[in-house]
Amino acid sequence: MPTTGDRIKDACKRNQITLAAACENAGVTYKTLHAQITNNRAIPFETVDRLSHYFDVPIEFFSAFRAKLAVQSKGEKSVLHQRAAAAYTAALHSEQIEMMREGYNIGTDDVLNWLATQGGVLNNFDALSERVDLFHPVESDDNMMRPHRIGRESLATKFFKLEGEDHYVKTVGGFDRQIINDVMLAHLGASKLRYSITDQDIDVRIGDERLVQSYRRIIAPVKDLNGQDYMLVHAKPI
Repeated sequence: MPTTGDRIKDACKRNQITLAAACENAGVTYKTLHAQITNNRAIPFETVDRLSHYFDVPIEFFSAFRAKLAVQSKGEKSVLHQRAAAAYTAALHSEQIEMMREGYNIGTDDVLNWLATQGGVLNNFDALSERVDLFHPVESDDNMMRPHRIGRESLATKFFKLEGEDHYVKTVGGFDRQIINDVMLAHLGASKLRYSITDQDIDVRIGDERLVQSYRRIIAPVKDLNGQDYMLVHAKPI
């Protein structure tokens, strides 16, 4: 089965451009991507996202889990082909949203695809709303994160057995100061980016119970439909 690296090389070949030139045009570090492809390592979503915009193809083109599709050179695309591609992408996103609404597991790529599709605006958000947490942006005089809304199906709710925003403040506010500071710094750092993805470990005590977990966390700045700023957090065990 072709890998994501194979798909990238195929897109370069079809567009008659070298990998180095494609990386330069897409704003991707050639040395890093070349090593990832050569050593069959995972290629970050952001890299694939940048390449999909450069080659003007749906991001799904680079997935290792799809049927082989032809890619036209950029100069050969007709309006009809563009409309067909847009319709395909819209249908795929609609299907993904419907699957999420039906309770299917939501992964990191689902959240990143939603962020890319909606441009960081809380639009078409129903499928994700209960599985992510929203926080107010960190301010200089904050002592900890200020939750706006804690999703009823988010990892924080399930892991810490939370019952809402006040319970979050009470529970997380009792953690070691260094843990809280690290999370606040992560929020501040992510606020300057499109999103941040990191793998984290947590080891805390709540009452007499010790809780230990490794998880992958996305933090992304978002806006509601009125332009109000929030920080979106999605976490998934790894």
